Amino acid sequence: MKKLKNVWLFLSLVLMVAGLASCSTEDPTGVEVSREDIIGTWKVTANDWSDSEGDSGRNDHVGMTLTLNSDGTTAFQGYHYQWTLGNQGVLTVSGAGNLNVRVTILSLENGVLQATYSYGSSSEAYEVEGNYTFQRM
Repeated sequence: MKKLKNVWLFLSLVLMVAGLASCSTEDPTGVEVSREDIIGTWKVTANDWSDSEGDSGRNDHVGMTLTLNSDGTTAFQGYHYQWTLGNQGVLTVSGAGNLNVRVTILSLENGVLQATYSYGSSSEAYEVEGNYTFQRM
């Protein structure tokens, strides 16, 4: 009986380790989109974010517009940046002050774009991440 109990404990341990190994902390996988799919003006319909310092916000950008231009420039909140589109719906936005934002487009259907983003500063030791929903204007 003791041997059977040890077998069950061993199997439980193997299943637990396998379950933990299958969990991933990687960034979410985006959907393939083309530049033409995302170029244009988008209106924020929902957003949320949090940072490593404990601050957070919800829907504080609703109504603001994001413009993605065909020349690789973008404007948001009165600031101008550069953008590039990589594989699997990953958009990189960069600008002054070594700003690098990684945006992953999670879905784009019927003029609604859902994305998650993250950026941080190693020199200032903080990270910000969140989600946006945009409606094509």
